[in-house]
Amino acid sequence: MNVTNTKIKGFKRYQKTALIKAVRMNDEFVVDTLEGQFSGKAGDWLAEGVDGERYIIDDKIFRKTYTEAGI
Repeated sequence: MNVTNTKIKGFKRYQKTALIKAVRMNDEFVVDTLEGQFSGKAGDWLAEGVDGERYIIDDKIFRKTYTEAGI
């Protein structure tokens, strides 16, 4: 079922509760993720999740989604 343009009732708001590690990359890079190998561009963030998985986050999305924990 394709739900791209379908109105779905029952959405609830959720907040992330886990801490991640992340570093903003200065150069282009390649990383193996759970979904395969991906390329990042300079300015993207390389994140490491709670189970050690790595993934790329675009700078604009990162800045909207995360704040530094200060820990």
